[in-house]
Amino acid sequence: MIIKRRKYIFIALIGFLFFWGCEEFFRRKVGGFAGSYPFVEYWDIKATESEVIKAIVDLKKEKPNLQPPNQNEYFFPRKVEYDLESPELKENAMAYLTDSIPFPPMTKSNTKSDYWLFIDFYYADSKEIVHTWTRPDFDTTITTFAFVSLSNLNNRNDYRLINRDFWYLENKKQIWKFERTFVNEIKEKIEENRKAAHNPHRCR
Repeated sequence: MIIKRRKYIFIALIGFLFFWGCEEFFRRKVGGFAGSYPFVEYWDIKATESEVIKAIVDLKKEKPNLQPPNQNEYFFPRKVEYDLESPELKENAMAYLTDSIPFPPMTKSNTKSDYWLFIDFYYADSKEIVHTWTRPDFDTTITTFAFVSLSNLNNRNDYRLINRDFWYLENKKQIWKFERTFVNEIKEKIEENRKAAHNPHRCR
């Protein structure tokens, strides 16, 4: 009886290690988020992107230690570039690319912008820059806020992607730290800003 019980425990342990190993391999080699950033850890915040960005700027102003040293920008505006597939540019795309003719002035109809708005934070305790981005959902009342990576302030080669370059427990630890330090604070600031907007006399 004891031998059979040990056998079942052993089989269960082997099965757990197998499935856990597969999950770790999938997480670190394949990722779980489609598109250009498959390894990010992300949160869907129930707020418009403008509310999220305002909350982030307000937090950085209140807590300057959240802003990377020697970085003046609270966030980096979306990159805007010409859309060679637009009706205005498509016919002469090759001529524009080879400088045979100059590009026309940028307008909404002939340009496109990145999906992502990039924001850097800072861990003063470990001297690490925290790389993130925001992106509006199809429902514009929801904003995706993603934890992308960490880099060492004093060593640019020390660049680590979350969900890829950390083993299981350390990865969980980094996600918990990020959520506690930034996500929860941003959500609280959004609620605070909303209350202030509905009760302007409270700010006087």
